[in-house]
Amino acid sequence: MLAVKELHKVYGGGPGGRGRRVEAIGEVSFAVEEGSFVCVVGPSGCGKTTLLRCIAGLLPPTSGEVEVDGARVTGPPDGLAVVFQEYGRSLFPWLRVADNVELPLRAAGTAKDKRRRMVDEALHAVGLGDAHQAYPWQLSGGMQQRVAIARAVAYQPRVLLMDEPFAAVDAQTRADLEDLIRSVHQQLGITMLFVTHDIDEAVYLGERVIMLSSSPTHVAEDLVIDLPAERDQLTTRGDARFTELRGRVYAQIQKAKQEGKTR
Repeated sequence: MLAVKELHKVYGGGPGGRGRRVEAIGEVSFAVEEGSFVCVVGPSGCGKTTLLRCIAGLLPPTSGEVEVDGARVTGPPDGLAVVFQEYGRSLFPWLRVADNVELPLRAAGTAKDKRRRMVDEALHAVGLGDAHQAYPWQLSGGMQQRVAIARAVAYQPRVLLMDEPFAAVDAQTRADLEDLIRSVHQQLGITMLFVTHDIDEAVYLGERVIMLSSSPTHVAEDLVIDLPAERDQLTTRGDARFTELRGRVYAQIQKAKQEGKTR
């Protein structure tokens, strides 16, 4: 469903070689199968967000390409949605919750009756079936992020990209949102690529964890997470296999940090 092929991204280095040149992504290649849940982790500043923006068609790569369902990405593709970390900036405070969720459906020309049904289903899927008439500013941070997720889900994307979406909420809310997004994935079968800096979160959520090196970025390791499909915060995180997988990811990230210091 999603293929990243020798993606390379350089910032700067303007006409005549003037300006600072930053090689954000060295060369990254990986594929994500339809319906799978893949997490991406790496050291701070390694280019995770740049990679996601290139995949989403929001940023042109310097070379290489991205394909969604076999079609080359040259701009934001149909059938792909993004949930960002800064949920407060992605919601319109003057629109009610239902109107925020409905916005991309309206832009797509979806019929009014169908829009209402899709909004209802999406809000129920994220546990906000009674929040249609509220304004975002009346909700907690965790609930606002649920609205952002509902908006992405209502669009019925084939691919959902998430850029550290739970980084700005408290630990308890984060755990609830992790279980929510796993539930949404299991219910709807959306292909998910989830970028996070949290190693425990990546192992808990993902079926695979792609570990990036320090900048200029490449794939350091692609690890299969062989934990049971049904997971919960207590049992799964207390499992010896979870601890083993977490340790492996942690060691790889520490190695990447040390390699970055020597460059």
